[in-house]
Amino acid sequence: MDRKIRWGILGCAGIAERSFIPAVKASANGRLHGIAARDPDRAAAWARKHGFERSHADYQALLDDPAVDAVYIPLANNLHAEWSVRASRAGKHVLCEKPMAMNAAEVRLMAAAAEASGVRLAEAFMYKFHPQMERTTALLAAGAIGAVRSVHSSFTFMYEPDGRNYRWFPEMGGGALYDVGCYTLSAARLVFGAEPLSAFARAVLHPKYGVDVSAHVLLEFPGGRFAHCDCGFDAHFQSRLLAVGERGTLALDRAFSAKEKEAEIRIVRGDAVETVRIPPANMFARMVEDFGAAVLEGRPPRFPARDAELNMRAIDACFESTRTGRPVALSFP
Repeated sequence: MDRKIRWGILGCAGIAERSFIPAVKASANGRLHGIAARDPDRAAAWARKHGFERSHADYQALLDDPAVDAVYIPLANNLHAEWSVRASRAGKHVLCEKPMAMNAAEVRLMAAAAEASGVRLAEAFMYKFHPQMERTTALLAAGAIGAVRSVHSSFTFMYEPDGRNYRWFPEMGGGALYDVGCYTLSAARLVFGAEPLSAFARAVLHPKYGVDVSAHVLLEFPGGRFAHCDCGFDAHFQSRLLAVGERGTLALDRAFSAKEKEAEIRIVRGDAVETVRIPPANMFARMVEDFGAAVLEGRPPRFPARDAELNMRAIDACFESTRTGRPVALSFP
Protein backbone atom coordinates (compact mmCIF):
# COMPACT_ATOMS: atom_id res chain seq x y z
CA MET A 1 0.00 0.00 0.00
CA ASP A 2 1.63 3.23 -1.18
CA ARG A 3 -0.39 5.65 0.94
CA LYS A 4 0.21 5.49 4.68
CA ILE A 5 -1.64 7.10 7.57
CA ARG A 6 0.55 9.62 9.37
CA TRP A 7 -0.15 9.14 13.06
CA GLY A 8 0.08 11.62 15.88
CA ILE A 9 -0.12 10.69 19.57
CA LEU A 10 -1.45 12.92 22.34
CA GLY A 11 0.55 12.22 25.46
CA CYS A 12 3.44 9.99 26.47
CA ALA A 13 1.34 7.24 28.02
CA GLY A 14 2.72 3.84 28.89
CA ILE A 15 0.22 2.06 26.61
CA ALA A 16 1.44 4.19 23.71
CA GLU A 17 5.05 3.18 24.27
CA ARG A 18 4.39 -0.48 25.04
CA SER A 19 1.77 -1.23 22.43
CA PHE A 20 0.67 1.51 20.07
CA ILE A 21 4.04 2.73 18.80
CA PRO A 22 5.25 -0.82 18.02
CA ALA A 23 1.88 -1.50 16.36
CA VAL A 24 2.21 1.44 13.99
CA LYS A 25 5.74 0.36 13.12
CA ALA A 26 4.51 -3.19 12.46
CA SER A 27 1.48 -2.09 10.44
CA ALA A 28 1.36 -2.07 6.66
CA ASN A 29 -0.43 1.26 6.33
CA GLY A 30 0.77 3.51 9.15
CA ARG A 31 3.79 5.55 10.10
CA LEU A 32 4.74 7.63 13.12
CA HIS A 33 4.62 11.35 12.45
CA GLY A 34 4.11 13.46 15.58
CA ILE A 35 4.12 13.21 19.37
CA ALA A 36 2.90 15.85 21.84
CA ALA A 37 3.06 15.97 25.63
CA ARG A 38 2.48 18.39 28.49
CA ASP A 39 6.26 18.39 28.87
CA PRO A 40 7.81 19.47 25.52
CA ASP A 41 11.20 18.04 26.48
CA ARG A 42 9.66 14.63 27.08
CA ALA A 43 7.89 14.76 23.72
CA ALA A 44 11.17 15.62 22.02
CA ALA A 45 12.92 12.76 23.80
CA TRP A 46 10.21 10.32 22.67
CA ALA A 47 10.49 11.60 19.10
CA ARG A 48 14.21 10.83 19.09
CA LYS A 49 13.80 7.47 20.84
CA HIS A 50 10.94 6.12 18.74
CA GLY A 51 11.56 7.74 15.37
CA PHE A 52 8.76 10.29 15.13
CA GLU A 53 9.25 12.86 12.40
CA ARG A 54 8.54 15.72 14.80
CA SER A 55 7.46 16.58 18.33
CA HIS A 56 5.05 19.28 19.45
CA ALA A 57 5.04 21.50 22.52
CA ASP A 58 1.37 20.80 23.33
CA TYR A 59 -1.62 18.80 22.19
CA GLN A 60 -3.21 21.60 20.18
CA ALA A 61 0.00 22.17 18.25
CA LEU A 62 -0.12 18.55 17.10
CA LEU A 63 -3.74 18.94 16.01
CA ASP A 64 -2.74 22.05 14.06
CA ASP A 65 -0.06 20.09 12.18
CA PRO A 66 -1.44 19.66 8.62
CA ALA A 67 0.70 16.56 8.07
CA VAL A 68 -1.11 14.55 10.76
CA ASP A 69 -3.86 12.32 9.35
CA ALA A 70 -5.02 10.53 12.48
CA VAL A 71 -4.46 10.75 16.22
CA TYR A 72 -4.31 8.17 18.96
CA ILE A 73 -5.61 9.40 22.32
CA PRO A 74 -4.33 7.48 25.37
CA LEU A 75 -5.00 10.29 27.86
CA ALA A 76 -6.81 9.96 31.19
CA ASN A 77 -10.46 9.01 30.67
CA ASN A 78 -11.82 12.43 31.62
CA LEU A 79 -9.86 13.99 28.72
CA HIS A 80 -11.04 11.63 25.98
CA ALA A 81 -14.14 13.56 24.95
CA GLU A 82 -12.52 17.01 24.93
CA TRP A 83 -9.52 16.04 22.84
CA SER A 84 -11.45 13.72 20.53
CA VAL A 85 -13.83 16.55 19.70
CA ARG A 86 -10.93 18.97 19.21
CA ALA A 87 -9.16 16.48 16.96
CA SER A 88 -12.27 15.88 14.86
CA ARG A 89 -12.81 19.61 14.43
CA ALA A 90 -9.19 19.88 13.30
CA GLY A 91 -9.94 17.30 10.60
CA LYS A 92 -8.08 14.42 12.23
CA HIS A 93 -9.35 10.86 12.38
CA VAL A 94 -9.48 9.60 15.97
CA LEU A 95 -8.62 6.28 17.57
CA CYS A 96 -9.39 6.77 21.26
CA GLU A 97 -8.36 4.48 24.09
CA LYS A 98 -10.99 2.56 26.02
CA PRO A 99 -13.28 3.41 27.66
CA MET A 100 -14.25 5.89 24.98
CA ALA A 101 -15.39 8.50 27.50
CA MET A 102 -16.84 9.08 30.96
CA ASN A 103 -20.42 8.36 29.86
CA ALA A 104 -22.56 7.68 26.82
CA ALA A 105 -23.53 11.35 26.44
CA GLU A 106 -19.87 12.23 25.91
CA VAL A 107 -19.54 9.50 23.29
CA ARG A 108 -22.49 10.95 21.40
CA LEU A 109 -20.80 14.37 21.39
CA MET A 110 -17.61 12.79 20.08
CA ALA A 111 -19.48 10.92 17.36
CA ALA A 112 -21.39 14.04 16.33
CA ALA A 113 -18.15 16.02 16.01
CA ALA A 114 -16.57 13.27 13.91
CA GLU A 115 -19.60 13.04 11.63
CA ALA A 116 -19.76 16.80 11.19
CA SER A 117 -16.09 16.88 10.17
CA GLY A 118 -16.24 13.77 8.00
CA VAL A 119 -13.60 11.88 9.97
CA ARG A 120 -13.46 8.38 11.41
CA LEU A 121 -13.80 7.71 15.13
CA ALA A 122 -13.30 4.39 16.91
CA GLU A 123 -12.53 2.97 20.34
CA ALA A 124 -9.18 1.19 20.74
CA PHE A 125 -10.55 -2.18 21.89
CA MET A 126 -7.64 -4.18 20.54
CA TYR A 127 -8.83 -7.56 21.90
CA LYS A 128 -11.55 -7.71 19.23
CA PHE A 129 -8.89 -7.84 16.52
CA HIS A 130 -7.02 -10.85 17.86
CA PRO A 131 -7.64 -13.95 15.73
CA GLN A 132 -8.75 -15.87 18.84
CA MET A 133 -11.72 -13.55 19.24
CA GLU A 134 -12.51 -13.62 15.55
CA ARG A 135 -12.38 -17.42 15.61
CA THR A 136 -14.45 -17.52 18.81
CA THR A 137 -17.30 -15.49 17.32
CA ALA A 138 -17.19 -17.60 14.16
CA LEU A 139 -17.34 -20.85 16.15
CA LEU A 140 -20.25 -19.62 18.24
CA ALA A 141 -22.11 -18.41 15.15
CA ALA A 142 -21.61 -21.84 13.59
CA GLY A 143 -23.20 -23.50 16.62
CA ALA A 144 -20.05 -25.08 18.08
CA ILE A 145 -21.67 -25.27 21.54
CA GLY A 146 -25.29 -24.72 20.56
CA ALA A 147 -27.23 -21.64 21.55
CA VAL A 148 -25.29 -19.64 24.15
CA ARG A 149 -27.22 -19.36 27.41
CA SER A 150 -24.73 -17.54 29.65
CA VAL A 151 -21.41 -15.72 29.58
CA HIS A 152 -18.87 -15.40 32.37
CA SER A 153 -16.20 -12.76 31.85
CA SER A 154 -13.41 -11.74 34.25
CA PHE A 155 -10.56 -9.23 34.09
CA THR A 156 -8.69 -8.73 37.36
CA PHE A 157 -5.16 -8.03 38.57
CA MET A 158 -3.41 -6.78 41.67
CA TYR A 159 -2.79 -3.04 41.47
CA GLU A 160 -1.47 -1.21 44.49
CA PRO A 161 -2.41 2.50 44.68
CA ASP A 162 0.42 4.91 44.01
CA GLY A 163 -1.44 8.20 44.44
CA ARG A 164 -0.32 9.38 41.00
CA ASN A 165 -1.97 7.30 38.29
CA TYR A 166 -5.35 8.60 37.08
CA ARG A 167 -6.88 5.17 37.79
CA TRP A 168 -7.01 6.15 41.49
CA PHE A 169 -8.96 9.39 41.03
CA PRO A 170 -12.75 9.30 40.45
CA GLU A 171 -12.83 12.69 38.73
CA MET A 172 -10.35 11.40 36.12
CA GLY A 173 -12.34 8.27 35.35
CA GLY A 174 -10.48 5.95 37.70
CA GLY A 175 -11.57 2.60 39.00
CA ALA A 176 -11.73 -1.00 37.85
CA LEU A 177 -15.07 -0.80 36.03
CA TYR A 178 -13.81 1.89 33.67
CA ASP A 179 -10.35 0.36 33.29
CA VAL A 180 -10.98 -3.36 32.84
CA GLY A 181 -14.68 -3.89 33.44
CA CYS A 182 -15.33 -2.26 30.09
CA TYR A 183 -13.72 -5.30 28.43
CA THR A 184 -15.93 -7.78 30.25
CA LEU A 185 -19.15 -6.00 29.28
CA SER A 186 -17.95 -5.57 25.71
CA ALA A 187 -17.17 -9.27 25.42
CA ALA A 188 -20.60 -10.27 26.73
CA ARG A 189 -22.28 -8.03 24.16
CA LEU A 190 -20.02 -9.41 21.43
CA VAL A 191 -20.73 -13.05 22.28
CA PHE A 192 -24.50 -12.57 22.51
CA GLY A 193 -24.63 -10.20 19.54
CA ALA A 194 -27.20 -8.20 21.48
CA GLU A 195 -27.60 -5.40 24.00
CA PRO A 196 -28.50 -6.03 27.65
CA LEU A 197 -31.99 -5.37 28.96
CA SER A 198 -30.83 -4.59 32.49
CA ALA A 199 -27.74 -4.33 34.68
CA PHE A 200 -27.29 -5.05 38.37
CA ALA A 201 -23.89 -4.17 39.83
CA ARG A 202 -22.13 -4.09 43.17
CA ALA A 203 -18.75 -2.50 43.82
CA VAL A 204 -16.13 -2.29 46.55
CA LEU A 205 -14.70 1.21 46.97
CA HIS A 206 -11.18 2.04 48.05
CA PRO A 207 -11.34 3.62 51.54
CA LYS A 208 -8.92 6.40 50.65
CA TYR A 209 -9.33 7.09 46.94
CA GLY A 210 -13.02 6.31 46.53
CA VAL A 211 -12.70 4.45 43.22
CA ASP A 212 -14.13 0.99 42.71
CA VAL A 213 -11.35 -1.54 43.28
CA SER A 214 -13.68 -4.34 42.23
CA ALA A 215 -17.10 -4.72 40.68
CA HIS A 216 -19.46 -7.58 39.91
CA VAL A 217 -22.12 -7.14 37.26
CA LEU A 218 -25.11 -9.23 36.20
CA LEU A 219 -26.41 -8.34 32.74
CA GLU A 220 -29.74 -9.66 31.50
CA PHE A 221 -30.00 -10.18 27.75
CA PRO A 222 -33.06 -10.95 25.61
CA GLY A 223 -34.26 -14.54 25.63
CA GLY A 224 -33.53 -15.23 29.29
CA ARG A 225 -29.76 -15.10 28.80
CA PHE A 226 -27.34 -13.67 31.36
CA ALA A 227 -23.74 -12.52 31.68
CA HIS A 228 -21.77 -12.34 34.90
CA CYS A 229 -18.89 -9.90 34.55
CA ASP A 230 -16.32 -9.17 37.23
CA CYS A 231 -13.33 -6.88 37.32
CA GLY A 232 -10.89 -5.65 39.90
CA PHE A 233 -7.60 -4.24 41.07
CA ASP A 234 -7.64 -6.52 44.12
CA ALA A 235 -7.43 -10.09 42.85
CA HIS A 236 -5.01 -12.41 41.08
CA PHE A 237 -4.67 -11.92 37.33
CA GLN A 238 -7.59 -13.17 35.26
CA SER A 239 -8.41 -12.44 31.64
CA ARG A 240 -11.08 -15.03 31.02
CA LEU A 241 -14.15 -15.54 28.89
CA LEU A 242 -16.49 -18.51 29.21
CA ALA A 243 -19.51 -19.05 26.99
CA VAL A 244 -21.96 -21.75 28.16
CA GLY A 245 -24.15 -23.21 25.47
CA GLU A 246 -26.85 -25.84 25.26
CA ARG A 247 -24.39 -28.48 24.01
CA GLY A 248 -21.04 -27.38 25.44
CA THR A 249 -18.77 -24.65 26.71
CA LEU A 250 -16.13 -22.48 25.06
CA ALA A 251 -13.37 -20.88 27.12
CA LEU A 252 -10.53 -18.41 26.61
CA ASP A 253 -7.90 -18.05 29.33
CA ARG A 254 -6.36 -14.84 27.92
CA ALA A 255 -9.35 -13.29 26.25
CA PHE A 256 -8.18 -9.67 26.59
CA SER A 257 -4.43 -10.07 26.98
CA ALA A 258 -3.19 -12.64 24.48
CA LYS A 259 -0.72 -10.03 23.21
CA GLU A 260 1.75 -11.85 20.94
CA LYS A 261 1.52 -15.26 22.59
CA GLU A 262 -0.05 -18.42 21.28
CA ALA A 263 -3.69 -18.52 22.36
CA GLU A 264 -6.09 -21.40 22.91
CA ILE A 265 -9.81 -21.82 22.54
CA ARG A 266 -11.02 -24.74 24.65
CA ILE A 267 -14.32 -26.37 23.70
CA VAL A 268 -15.90 -28.97 25.97
CA ARG A 269 -18.80 -31.14 24.85
CA GLY A 270 -19.62 -33.79 27.42
CA ASP A 271 -16.37 -35.72 28.05
CA ALA A 272 -14.79 -34.53 24.80
CA VAL A 273 -12.32 -31.63 24.93
CA GLU A 274 -11.20 -29.85 21.77
CA THR A 275 -8.40 -27.31 21.79
CA VAL A 276 -8.15 -24.81 18.95
CA ARG A 277 -4.68 -23.27 18.89
CA ILE A 278 -4.29 -19.74 17.58
CA PRO A 279 -0.82 -18.61 16.44
CA PRO A 280 0.68 -15.45 17.98
CA ALA A 281 -0.66 -12.21 16.51
CA ASN A 282 -0.17 -8.49 17.07
CA MET A 283 -3.73 -7.42 17.86
CA PHE A 284 -2.70 -3.76 18.21
CA ALA A 285 -1.17 -3.77 14.73
CA ARG A 286 -4.28 -5.45 13.31
CA MET A 287 -6.43 -2.76 14.93
CA VAL A 288 -4.21 0.02 13.58
CA GLU A 289 -4.33 -1.49 10.10
CA ASP A 290 -8.12 -1.83 10.16
CA PHE A 291 -8.55 1.78 11.23
CA GLY A 292 -6.02 2.95 8.65
CA ALA A 293 -7.80 0.99 5.93
CA ALA A 294 -11.11 2.57 6.94
CA VAL A 295 -9.54 6.01 6.52
CA LEU A 296 -7.84 5.20 3.22
CA GLU A 297 -10.86 3.41 1.74
CA GLY A 298 -13.44 5.86 3.04
CA ARG A 299 -15.39 3.20 4.93
CA PRO A 300 -16.49 2.88 8.55
CA PRO A 301 -14.13 1.11 10.97
CA ARG A 302 -15.03 -2.48 11.78
CA PHE A 303 -16.28 -1.31 15.19
CA PRO A 304 -17.53 2.27 14.76
CA ALA A 305 -18.31 4.79 17.48
CA ARG A 306 -21.86 3.47 17.87
CA ASP A 307 -20.45 0.30 19.43
CA ALA A 308 -18.54 2.42 21.95
CA GLU A 309 -21.71 4.33 22.81
CA LEU A 310 -23.64 1.11 23.42
CA ASN A 311 -20.91 -0.26 25.66
CA MET A 312 -20.80 3.02 27.54
CA ARG A 313 -24.56 2.89 28.09
CA ALA A 314 -24.12 -0.46 29.78
CA ILE A 315 -21.29 0.95 31.93
CA ASP A 316 -23.46 3.96 32.86
CA ALA A 317 -26.18 1.56 34.01
CA CYS A 318 -23.66 -0.35 36.13
CA PHE A 319 -22.56 2.83 37.89
CA GLU A 320 -26.18 3.81 38.50
CA SER A 321 -26.88 0.36 39.92
CA THR A 322 -23.91 0.57 42.30
CA ARG A 323 -25.25 3.91 43.55
CA THR A 324 -28.87 2.85 44.00
CA GLY A 325 -28.42 -0.82 44.90
CA ARG A 326 -31.10 -1.76 42.35
CA PRO A 327 -31.15 -3.23 38.83
CA VAL A 328 -31.23 -0.61 36.07
CA ALA A 329 -33.28 -1.12 32.93
CA LEU A 330 -31.63 -0.29 29.60
CA SER A 331 -33.13 0.79 26.32
CA PHE A 332 -31.24 1.16 23.07
CA PRO A 333 -32.97 3.25 20.40
